[in-house]
Amino acid sequence: MKLLSYTAMGERPRARRLGVLINNNGTGDTIGDVRAGYARMLAESGDTQAEDVAQLRIGPESTALLTAGPAAMDAARAGAAYLEKQAAHLDARGLNDEPLFTPLADAVLFAPLNPSKVIAAGRNYRAHHAEMSDSPQPFALPTTWFKGSSAIVGPHDDIVKPAACKMMDYETEMAFVIGTRCKNVPAEHAMDMVAGYTIANDVTARDVGKVERLEGNRLLGKSFDGFCPMGPCFVTADEITDPNNLAIRTRVNGDIRQDANTEEMIWKIPQIISYISQIELLPGDVVLTGSPAGVASGKDGGDDKLLKPGDILESEVIGIGTMRNHIIEDPLPPSWQWKHNT
Repeated sequence: MKLLSYTAMGERPRARRLGVLINNNGTGDTIGDVRAGYARMLAESGDTQAEDVAQLRIGPESTALLTAGPAAMDAARAGAAYLEKQAAHLDARGLNDEPLFTPLADAVLFAPLNPSKVIAAGRNYRAHHAEMSDSPQPFALPTTWFKGSSAIVGPHDDIVKPAACKMMDYETEMAFVIGTRCKNVPAEHAMDMVAGYTIANDVTARDVGKVERLEGNRLLGKSFDGFCPMGPCFVTADEITDPNNLAIRTRVNGDIRQDANTEEMIWKIPQIISYISQIELLPGDVVLTGSPAGVASGKDGGDDKLLKPGDILESEVIGIGTMRNHIIEDPLPPSWQWKHNT
């Protein structure tokens, strides 16, 4: 399944719900309302509490679904299968006369997950490490850090360029999603913990990060608000045959900046999980797997490639989808006087 969190255009954000991309006519340009479809399916089978059961099992985004456990995921799969069968009737309605289907073009997409934490892995592609530094790295363990939850925005949301940042960079990454509560997971069992995949961009304020590292900090440079666009969907693990063989690309204003494959990752998913699961991981937690070469701040980059207001940033992983975010100016002045700005 390819699951989204969405509203129809014009609806309030609090009305968002869980959707599934429907492959009617092979186009995948229709969203089915999973909860409404599941409720109608139950009602047609004679369940007099269909609406209540559907409301209980299926939340508005995929973290709620994963947290609710296997029964909720089974319900979502049943609802999605029912909607696929109903797709010949795109005007079909739910039990409360709500539309079962919404054209993708008429929907507002939110980040598909609301994780308790986002963990990012870095320097996980040798070519990216080489473009950023001439210093050797021991590669004794994955380089990792947290990104704040307020950094998460949707796949089509604007990304604000902070006033404090003069060097805003992009890093498109394939991300995996934890499906069950776990801790101290051996690498040989790690893939059993993966519920699926999404795309994230580890947007970075290079100059802010450089000043922070001089103090031993790693806070704002990776976690300004909006610095983790995520989506467009959560793809369940059964849809991705080999996460270590996915094409990954970044475009800025249509210009290809990053073009690589996840097979180039140094640390594979099982090794990353084995390392990070020394802290407890929860259903819906999102883990970024690192950026390939081609960033604006790399040796082949330049100031002209840094993100600026007006740019359109596209982040793509084949098999998952494409995000498209506009970069806009921060309307607020910085509250801290940064030395790199003086």
